[in-house]
Amino acid sequence: MHGFKIKLLAAILAAAPVAALAGPHGPGVNQRQHNQHARIQQGVNSGELTGREARGLRAEQRHIRREEARYRADGTLTRAERADLHHDLNRSSRHIYGQKHDAQDRPRAALRDPGVNQRQHNQGNRIVQGLRSGELTRDEAQVLRQEQRAIRHEEREYRSDGALTRDERKDLHQDLNEASRAIYGEKHDDERRN
Repeated sequence: MHGFKIKLLAAILAAAPVAALAGPHGPGVNQRQHNQHARIQQGVNSGELTGREARGLRAEQRHIRREEARYRADGTLTRAERADLHHDLNRSSRHIYGQKHDAQDRPRAALRDPGVNQRQHNQGNRIVQGLRSGELTRDEAQVLRQEQRAIRHEEREYRSDGALTRDERKDLHQDLNEASRAIYGEKHDDERRN
């Protein structure tokens, strides 16, 4: 009978809508992060956010993602950790609203920057090399790869309007600089792959 109850519970959870699993207070942490990222991009596309404003807001989002990764590193997300993340997301949401409703306009578009893709390629190779050499654990590599995916996604969104502004290029290079430092730091810490 015990096995049946477990299977029944698993079936109920599998059939439950994602929103039902988010909790009594609204969407879950990941959905809120996704929504905030979309709000930032919409602000860039509409001209409500300058590149500098978007860069600051995206840095705040990266901080929250890293904080969540640290919290989840032990395999669980406690109620207090989830509450802390929601607190940070609430503050970030207010920042997005404030920046989108100030009086600044986005600067004009500029040429594309092919150096961004080469840097992304190089950083991906550095992560693979770190895994092979044992300088990176699988968990470290996973976090670094998530950061690379976020930068690629950000670049695609920037290019979706057919232009890449000077501020957008600068933001991508700044994100890549930060990712490069993170790769270096993880490769040179004391953790070793088993």
